[in-house]
This record gives sequence, structure tokens and C-alpha cells, in this order.
Amino acid sequence: MDLLLENWIPVRSVGSESVERISLRELLCESAQRHLALPRDDLELAALQLLICITQVLLPPRNQQEWAGRIVEPISTDVFDAATAEYKDWFQLNHPEIPFMQTRGVPSKEATPMDKLLAGLDTSTNSRFVNEPDLATGLCFGCAAIALYNLANNAPSFGGGFKFGLRGSCPVTTFARLVTGRSEGEDLRSIVWMNVLSEESLDETIPSWRKGESAPTWVTPVKEKSTIPAHTIGWLRGLLWQPAMVELLVAEKAGACSCCGQDSDQLFDSFNKAKFSFNVEGLWEHPHSPQLRSLKNGKPETRYIGFTQATPTWTQLSRYLVACILDEGTKKEVQQLPAVVVQQLKRYAKPFPLELLVGGYRNNQAAILERRHDLLTVNHGWENHLKEIRILVAFALKYKSALRSALYKASEGIKLKDRKLKGSGLELHNAGEAQFYRVTESTVTRTLATINFKEPKADFEELGTSLAKTCREIFHQRTSPYLHDPELFRTVAIAKRSLNKDLSEIPNQRLSEEEAAV
Repeated sequence: MDLLLENWIPVRSVGSESVERISLRELLCESAQRHLALPRDDLELAALQLLICITQVLLPPRNQQEWAGRIVEPISTDVFDAATAEYKDWFQLNHPEIPFMQTRGVPSKEATPMDKLLAGLDTSTNSRFVNEPDLATGLCFGCAAIALYNLANNAPSFGGGFKFGLRGSCPVTTFARLVTGRSEGEDLRSIVWMNVLSEESLDETIPSWRKGESAPTWVTPVKEKSTIPAHTIGWLRGLLWQPAMVELLVAEKAGACSCCGQDSDQLFDSFNKAKFSFNVEGLWEHPHSPQLRSLKNGKPETRYIGFTQATPTWTQLSRYLVACILDEGTKKEVQQLPAVVVQQLKRYAKPFPLELLVGGYRNNQAAILERRHDLLTVNHGWENHLKEIRILVAFALKYKSALRSALYKASEGIKLKDRKLKGSGLELHNAGEAQFYRVTESTVTRTLATINFKEPKADFEELGTSLAKTCREIFHQRTSPYLHDPELFRTVAIAKRSLNKDLSEIPNQRLSEEEAAV
């Protein structure tokens, strides 16, 4: 099965409920409006990323004008055929010698069930609630290719002795599109092109992209126990990196794919894997993830951002959109940089709202704790008001901090001059913080989607009023069961007074921050 020419992409046409498989050629060369159709959001994100990567390495636009043209109009079949002609052997999933993202003849004592290839299917703490039954019984060529790519580049490794991708274990992936209100930009083909970098953009942001070994790892394998300087990894090789030694095994019977539901002449029901040791030295510049750059022991260090806490995506929005220096002038100076695809969209942006797709996993070593897949809309003007976005996020988080501080007092007690008032002894602050995020997420995201960046005062005031009301309601809900206790009654009363004081001061703090940011 050839990923360039054969039907493997599961899609649903706009206005239709039926799922079909199309080829990359059809996707890029036809104007039909389609969307991905897979049963898990992380697989859809991986499929989108795989499509973007293949398009990026084979058909990069020369400049902004060509990039914009490809979003609006499909490319011709002649352009596609010319670009893919020399790569036909590299993208065949069942090639006898160099199968896509695999190694022939993997030395394995026994086959591994296919559910190990779908990240988090049988090991995540919430897997029983978010997966359809028997999802990995037998995968078709397309779903197997998507799962291979996802495990190699987005998920934890198989465990000890197995390497993870070039961005580290479980990086955040961010893609974006402009909400134009027209048909272009809303379908799969246009979204792919919006997240493909032009050559002029690459020359500006990743000057080394033309250098290094170009052949993928399944064509020119990594040498075992070798040390690989990151700058020697070429563009195609890095975007389609495979750190594991894996070989898919064909099932005895054909039938319907257990993932996408489409009939297939061949299914994969297991695979062989083997431990393989090597080391990548340095950071490979990947265009799909935001970065943090800091000083460690006086030396610069760069890492890709991952999900480390179970907080909503909006709390980290500035990391995904705003390039800035944190703690400037200190020994711990930190610089945050959005993903290169987001940086390009900012430069190429028209005055339209932005829809930001943020996805990935939160993990504990090889175990997946949480799947993350969020869509945030930021109103038009965002590209010129990134400071205001950062201020808005910090403004909303101040209300969370005020609530948490007050509930912490109610939980731990309060020290007075002559004695200490007892607390509930329960972690009310942790439960209250989780409730705050759950209740206020729609309020904050709605503000981001509708804010008037030129005159944001009224939006801030409305948001502050709503968040303050929510904080008081949550505080009351969490503390009211303890008001019958005379000592706890006084503790709660003092904590409530502290909460009201902090909430009343936040709007003034916001104004001073805005003035400092101008």
C-alpha cells in the first residue's frame, strides 16, 4: 500500500455521514470538502500531522503567495505526480525491503498485540471510558500507518530500553487555521496547507532545514549504539522519525478495519518489536511544537513543551502563541517560542480569528495518564495583540489563585497572635481549584473568542465579574459543611474575608500590568 497514491485516509465529506478512504493525491488535487473520520481524537491529530509532514517534505510552497494559493485552490495532478515520482518506494507500508516506518526481520521471540500500537489503549487510567471496544483487533493499512507515526513521534515509548521521538516523550503539538467564514480553510485540504511551511519561511526560522541526511530511518537505518548529532538529521528524516524497531504482522483473515470500519484486503493484528539503543545529541528543530529556552548551569538549554499538569489548555495559551522572555535579566532567564507553524501563520495572517488546535498526552514515564485534544478560538486582531492575550490569561489565573489561597486557609487553619484556629484538615484548595477550572473554562474561552482587542476594558470587566462570582460560589460550596463547628466557623469567616479582599484588588492589579506592558 502506497501512502502517496492509494486510498488510506479515512474521511467524511461535508454533509455526509458515510466514511470513505481517499488517497493523498485526491486530497490535494480535488476541491471536495472533507474532514478526517477516526474514532479517537488523538488518532485524528496524528493523521493530520502525518499528512502535513508528507506534504511538507514533498510539496513545500516557495513563498507566501504560493502558500496562500494552495489553500484556496487544489494543486494539479501534474504538480503532485512530479513531486512524488522519486519517492514511491519510501511510502509503501508493505514494501518487501523498506516498509514505511518499519524494519524487516525484527528479532522478536513473540508477537505483540496490536493494542500496544494504539497509544493509551490498554494502559491509560481512563482508557475504558474513551475507547470503543476491540478498537485494535485488526487495523487496515491507513490506520496502521497513523498508529505507527503517532507512537513514534507523539507518545511515550514502549518502556525501558525503547527510545522516544526527537521532541522527547509526549510533546505538545500545535496546529492552527484562520477562521475566514468561507469554505476554504475549513476542510482537511486547506488545514493541511495552512500548517505547511513555505521555503522562504523555513529559510528564516530553520535555516538548517536543507542540510543533513535526507533518507528516512527505514531506508537508511540508525546504527545501534551510535551517537547522532541532531544537526545531521535531515528534514524528511526528522519529520518522519522512527526511533523504534517495529514490524507489522498481517492477520490471517481480511475484513473490516476495527478502527475506521472500512473493508480491507489485509489487516494487521500484531507486530514484532525489539529494543534498540542509540543517542541523539542536541535538539532537532521541529516545526510543530512550542519551545522553552533557558540557562542551565550557565549553558543554554532548549526543550519542547509537554503537558505536565491537568490544567485546561487556556492556562498555557501564551506559551502556544506568544514569543517572549520570562524572568529577563536573571540567571534563570527563560524564553518561550510558539511552534514554527504558528509563527508563520502570525506573519502571513489576514484579519481573521485564529483557531488553535492543541493536542498530546500527559504521561508518567511509559504510562499515559490523560489524552489532550483542545480547540481554542482567538478573535481577530490576535496577531497584533499578543501581550493582551498573555495579560488576559494571567488576569483569569489571579482569580484562581485568590480562591485557592482562601480555601487553603480554611483547610490548614489560620495562625493568630495568641493561637491557631483549626482548619478542616481536608484539601479543599485542590478540589476547589479543579472545580474552578471546570466551571470557568467556557467563560474564559468565550472571552478569548469574542474580545475586542482594540478596546478590551469592557471584556476584562465582564470576565472579572463572572470569575469573582464563581470564586465566591465555589468557596461557599466547599466550606458550608463546616460552618456548624464554632472554631471552623471563625476560620471560614476569616478566609472568606481574605477572599473578598483579594478579589476586589485584582482589577486594579490588571490595570497596572496593562500599563507596564504597553
